[in-house]
Amino acid sequence: MTAFAHIRPRSAARGLKAFVVVVCLVIVGLEGWRDWNEREQEIARISAETLNLAKSLVQHAEDTFEVADALLVDVVDRVEAGGLLPNAVKRLDTFLVERVQSLQRIKSLSVYEDDGFLLTSSLPGHRGKVNAKDQVFFQHHKASSSSDWFFGPLIRDPLGGDWVLTLSRRFDRPDGSFGGVVQASIPPRYFANFFGRFDIGTQGSITLIHRDGTLLSRYPYTERAIGTDLSNEPRFREGKGSGSYEYVSPVDGVTRMGGYYRNHIFPIGVLSSVGRDEALASWNREFVFRTIVISLLVTTIATLGWILSAELRRREEAEAELSVLAVTDGLTGLANRRMFDKQLETEWIRASREKSPVSLLLVDVDQFKAYNDIYGHQAGDECLRIIAKAIAGAARRPGDLVARYGGEELVVLLPDLDEAGAAAVAEDIRAKVEALHVRHEANIPSRTLTVSIGSATRVPSLDRSRNGPEDLITLADAALYRAKQDGRNRVATAKAA
Repeated sequence: MTAFAHIRPRSAARGLKAFVVVVCLVIVGLEGWRDWNEREQEIARISAETLNLAKSLVQHAEDTFEVADALLVDVVDRVEAGGLLPNAVKRLDTFLVERVQSLQRIKSLSVYEDDGFLLTSSLPGHRGKVNAKDQVFFQHHKASSSSDWFFGPLIRDPLGGDWVLTLSRRFDRPDGSFGGVVQASIPPRYFANFFGRFDIGTQGSITLIHRDGTLLSRYPYTERAIGTDLSNEPRFREGKGSGSYEYVSPVDGVTRMGGYYRNHIFPIGVLSSVGRDEALASWNREFVFRTIVISLLVTTIATLGWILSAELRRREEAEAELSVLAVTDGLTGLANRRMFDKQLETEWIRASREKSPVSLLLVDVDQFKAYNDIYGHQAGDECLRIIAKAIAGAARRPGDLVARYGGEELVVLLPDLDEAGAAAVAEDIRAKVEALHVRHEANIPSRTLTVSIGSATRVPSLDRSRNGPEDLITLADAALYRAKQDGRNRVATAKAA
């Protein structure tokens, strides 16, 4: 094995690629985290704004019902104090018309007798023609002696047929018995018109909802939506309390984000919401723009990093090739003399510390000059390559080094191998070369290509004055000389002095 085969410089190109990948991931991660955080902040801002709007509108609705209730209390006091005589009823007619005329939020004030028939109203022309005995508000007051107000369900107005919200109070006769009901009608469209004053975008909506889930009013106003039962909607069922919600509208199917706030006096709540897509459109545009910019940035960094990495890789490969060439014999592909000298010095120092043997084989091609003369220099070069391959196949341990020593001489460095082991390797090399059966007419008597090998083994000493690596070369060279003198195609082992 050649010692320089393990030269694998640590790739800076691979490290650069890893660094570029990490940088790109960090940029994408940080930008993604920032975008997510900004989106959450934008949603929180929208939710806070819609919830604050819902609080304000609930307060307005509360004010509306309190105004209506104040009128009811006034009318109840007048009825109970003045009675229901014709003159009193006539004065009550005038009073109701005057009070309601200036209030857009109240459609009508009506007084019903104990049999349910209309006694008087702010809308003239209905006396004795309308009976409310089957209405929920009338039945409630007839069955209950409480004088408190009653917020009735959404009904069709007995005086007109359109949707109205009712707020009512009971009045009593002088003897304390049930005398009838005073009722105020508030049109849902009033709330829709009032809600329309606020900018909630083209996809937004503001909804007045009864505590039982009935849709009382809505902006944009949709007649068919009034009275819709929302009690089975998951968002209403799971979160009846005040708070922020994201939901799909059962009215028009638009996905909205909004704030819902319940009134603590009347059984109502307001859901103020904006279309999610419209509300986040500005953020989405910025997000797309930032995504494009970051994508271009990351792509640019990655592209430049990969280009630089490729250039660095080519430079590393070129440097590695030069490093190999610097220690490689160009003809045989084995280590050159410089590499051999360096490795021998290294192994000698190591072995001197560990008191381990170092063996060296000098291999010389028999009659190589004659081979060149007969077959030509190109054949001679091929001959050296074949022998180098055979030797490399015999020296297979990780620490073994096969090198071209000079001319037709090859050298094998065998660290941590004793004399017998070195002789065995040498014999294996000799036999492998002979087994190639390369024709060599000048190499008598075999007439085939053979090698002679000199083997030397020493245990180095830290005292370089006693022996050094050059002494090992000298001994191996002497053994090689003896092998040639003894007839070539053989192994000779140097003996210790």
